[in-house]
Amino acid sequence: MLKLFDKNSSIKADTPLLLIFFSVIAFIYISFNGNVHLFDWDEINFAEAAREMMVTGDYLNVRIDYEPFHEKPPLFIWMQLISMKLFGVSEFAARLPNAIAGIITLFVLINIGRKVYDKTFAYLWALAYFGSILPFFYFKSSIIDPVFNLFMFLGVYYLFNFTAYSIITGRNKVKDVIFAGLFTALAFLTKGPVGFLLVFMTWAVFWIFNTRKFKLPVKEILIFVLISFVPALVWYFLIFMQQGEGLIYEFISYQIRLLTTGDAGHEGPFYYHFVVVFFGCFPASIFALNSFRKNEADNMSQIAFKHFNIILLLVVLIIFSIVKTKILHYSSLAYFPVTFLAADYMYRLLKDEKRKHKTVTISTSVIGLILAIALTAFPIILMNIDVFLPQITDKLTNALLRADINWTGMEISSGIILIIGICLFVYFMMKRKFVKGITALFISTAFSIYFFMIFMAPVIENYTQNSAVEFFKSLSGKEVYVHTLGYKSYAPFYYQEKKYENSKYHLSMSGREYEEYLLFGKIDKDAYFSAKVNNYEDYIEKQPELEVLYENNGYIFLKRKKNKIKFDDV
Repeated sequence: MLKLFDKNSSIKADTPLLLIFFSVIAFIYISFNGNVHLFDWDEINFAEAAREMMVTGDYLNVRIDYEPFHEKPPLFIWMQLISMKLFGVSEFAARLPNAIAGIITLFVLINIGRKVYDKTFAYLWALAYFGSILPFFYFKSSIIDPVFNLFMFLGVYYLFNFTAYSIITGRNKVKDVIFAGLFTALAFLTKGPVGFLLVFMTWAVFWIFNTRKFKLPVKEILIFVLISFVPALVWYFLIFMQQGEGLIYEFISYQIRLLTTGDAGHEGPFYYHFVVVFFGCFPASIFALNSFRKNEADNMSQIAFKHFNIILLLVVLIIFSIVKTKILHYSSLAYFPVTFLAADYMYRLLKDEKRKHKTVTISTSVIGLILAIALTAFPIILMNIDVFLPQITDKLTNALLRADINWTGMEISSGIILIIGICLFVYFMMKRKFVKGITALFISTAFSIYFFMIFMAPVIENYTQNSAVEFFKSLSGKEVYVHTLGYKSYAPFYYQEKKYENSKYHLSMSGREYEEYLLFGKIDKDAYFSAKVNNYEDYIEKQPELEVLYENNGYIFLKRKKNKIKFDDV
């Protein structure tokens, strides 16, 4: 372990160590990614878009339920499409791009950490990112943000390179501007204009605070903006030529809706993302809070890079605090500066063994133990849920908690691993063996989340959506209609593997019209429905031809046979 933190060795000399390190990381990020179904909405949403691209052979248009879905550009969908072409349509294929993004991200952090600081800092930064809760979790998901964040951070980094070089030498390095533009363009093509906004605003705020040190580089800004916008504008133009002005209206409406309303019911208080980042980036966030002090040992480049990261953190938190729609992963770009600041504190701790650390050690261990106890108690409570069911009066919640779970006992392993890690962390920190203490903390956190996703994620899915997903899968390949009543879900499209030709009716209808057609229209195929136990009775009262097939785990599954005449009174 001491050799790992030897700053004098070169990257070339570290090749065997790096190969071992990234082999382990690759195994952890890639393994068991197919052991649980994709979760509604975001995971299934993007995977379904990739599947529909494969079905239609149209790689330009993003579709959901075969209807245009241009709220998101296609780059991440293309990545999932390639994965599905190689490994088939599956949970593993849908999640593989983020696993690869995780491997690349840690490599990027090690490479940047070496250039700005040294090898010690590089591995501390990678360790902090690898061993924090949400950064680890997202690399084993199929949401769009890990890839999106990687591109944005690389855009920010190359703008930093350009800026630092300008301050130190008084000359501009256009190559860095070009790289910044290219990565920002990839971010733009992954999730839209916010990919440009976050990168450019970070640089703009930094420039405002350093106007005396370098003049506004107008030519380089124009180059950066041009490169950043062109790929996405080409895609939008091609779509516009096909879809017409409706695309522009749809896109603008979506952006306004995100800014001004709690889209899809995702609302929250102004401080929402401050809380999410603090607890989601545990334990790195605790260390990061102690890293805002100026360090006299830092050189000019290191000071500038730290300021860049602090500005990036504030820009992300403030922008997404202003945005009305509050979704957990919106602020996930903040994980880069938070883990950087954590590495900065740990780096100073290793450099100065007399530095005070008790406050950090105590606060980390207290929060960590609370989390570990919760992770241990959670499955134990669920194993004995029958004791609590009589007190749960909500019909849906009560039904969901009656799921038949095959408990193995390994479900508590996540909490046990974290308890052991916290104890080792406290022991080594008190002994001032900081390398061992830090390593024990972050490695145990990573493996705690890893085992949670292996053993507890399937349990959570069994309680929430598994019965519905299995119902949709049982209809795969059959010439039937499948629809959800009373709740929104992308699962029927993906898991029933809905065919393009089965969409010919609803493409000309609104969602409400299509549902009424399936319930009351003259249908040419049997229609199957999934509803929840707390709201299905209203549908049966309106349409007595609905046949209840069975009830399972909070869901009611129904069927309406084909060739029924539409009711005149509806």
